[in-house]
Amino acid sequence: MEIKQKNYTTDFLMKAQQSIFTIALSSLFLFASCDKHDNLDDQLIVGKMAPQVHWELASNTVKAGSKVSFVAQYYSTGEAPISHSEVWYDLEETIEKEVSCPWTVSFKYLITSTTSERKRIAEKVASFEHQEALWNPELRAYKLEGSFPTSPTLSSVSWKEPEVFGTKDSLLMKKYFGENFMQHFKDSLFSLMQAADFQKMYQGLDLVSDFKKQFLDSTLNKNSGSWDYHFPIVNGEKPVPQAVVEIYQKIPFADLLIDQSSKYAVKYQRQYSINAFIKVIDTDKNEGKTFISKLTEITLN
Repeated sequence: MEIKQKNYTTDFLMKAQQSIFTIALSSLFLFASCDKHDNLDDQLIVGKMAPQVHWELASNTVKAGSKVSFVAQYYSTGEAPISHSEVWYDLEETIEKEVSCPWTVSFKYLITSTTSERKRIAEKVASFEHQEALWNPELRAYKLEGSFPTSPTLSSVSWKEPEVFGTKDSLLMKKYFGENFMQHFKDSLFSLMQAADFQKMYQGLDLVSDFKKQFLDSTLNKNSGSWDYHFPIVNGEKPVPQAVVEIYQKIPFADLLIDQSSKYAVKYQRQYSINAFIKVIDTDKNEGKTFISKLTEITLN
């Protein structure tokens, strides 16, 4: 019993010494960490506090040339008094294009594109002098109700599905889609068309009375038991007959776009949007500003 008691006492003393040593080390690390944390705080609190600001826009869609109304709340915890506020915005242009041919049945021929480009970096468009009379005790902040301008030259452009396609429309095609687009569209479409596509187009445009009888041969489909119509086979190929080619070459570009509703399948839309933010600046030129988000993106019509 004495031997066991002695061993127990020895073990207890050794463990106690280890615990004390561990506590001592932990304390050192703790003090070191506290010192480091204090130093970090000293490093983080650098410079002067900028004003705080929040705002809301009256609408995210406005007519180009009209003003955008807003309500802003701001305050400052810094030593320098507030001087003024400024509204800034950049400009982005989005263009959507679409042209299609409704005559094809073996495939869908559609050319479409959407491009967005930043046309102008952010610049100041309005400035407001600070006034102590703007203080709102309920909000515990200054409340500014104001507006900023937009340019009338930024109105949207929309040209789509015209019911008449004349000389003016051909000029618009060149302006919006490029000088050679119409010919490229027509050539690319031809290279993809099958017999059934030519048949629907030619008969729909009243270019031939009986396309099947004039230009097509037929072959029995053993799987379906029906007849497949195609151009005549020449040396194992089914080339487009020269007479069909010559008719296609005479088709005006506009006729390739006409659909059953008598509208031309072409669309062009250009629209501008602005990303706005507000700055509040004190007399030491410290500035606080709002972040750009979907809530501050404005579409111009």
